[in-house]
Amino acid sequence: MVKFIEIERSQIKEDVNDMFALVIKQIEQASTALLSMDKGIASQVIVFEHKVNSFELKITKEIEDYIALYNPVAIDLRFMLSLLQMTMDLERIGDYARSMARFVKETEMKELNPELVEKTQLKKMIQQVLAMLKTMQVAFTEENAELAHTIFDKDDLIDHIRTLSTDILADYMVNQIPDTSAKICLQLQDVFRKLERTGDHITNMAEEFIFYLDAKVLKHQKKR
Repeated sequence: MVKFIEIERSQIKEDVNDMFALVIKQIEQASTALLSMDKGIASQVIVFEHKVNSFELKITKEIEDYIALYNPVAIDLRFMLSLLQMTMDLERIGDYARSMARFVKETEMKELNPELVEKTQLKKMIQQVLAMLKTMQVAFTEENAELAHTIFDKDDLIDHIRTLSTDILADYMVNQIPDTSAKICLQLQDVFRKLERTGDHITNMAEEFIFYLDAKVLKHQKKR
């Protein structure tokens, strides 16, 4: 019975890891589409978004069935609840990838203003978000609390870039700089907001998983 429970537990964790990989790919593709204004790549992101939703439904049911069948307590219950929360965070990040892709699909602009991209540090923000997401996946896979803690400093940079970008985009709107209409600037503000929210969700995942890992360490210490 114990062995079967472990198999079920491992399968759920593997499914969450697969969802991580898909969401990372979605953010990578959406970012590529955004920086190159490639509507073809943007379309792929939108098409694959349903797979992210399917993963969430599948994993949520697996966790609910696991809890109902095995009635886990203490550390095992905390593990399942952390996976449930992480799955919801990943689904939201997938939504943000789709929103970025929709911006690319719906705008008439053929390319982003290179100067604006540089000043707002859009590329740097994207790189930081992806670094956080990939770091979180490794921390999750290896159950590495120390690595998960590094997420928080990375999120501070994302918040800083978002604050700067808001002022820069507002300045572009006021001065009506060519190729940067007020509408485009407002849409880009929304892109920056979604990237910031992505960072927030990754931070949530780190906090949730560290909460589980700390309890796991405490449990082992009590056994000594």
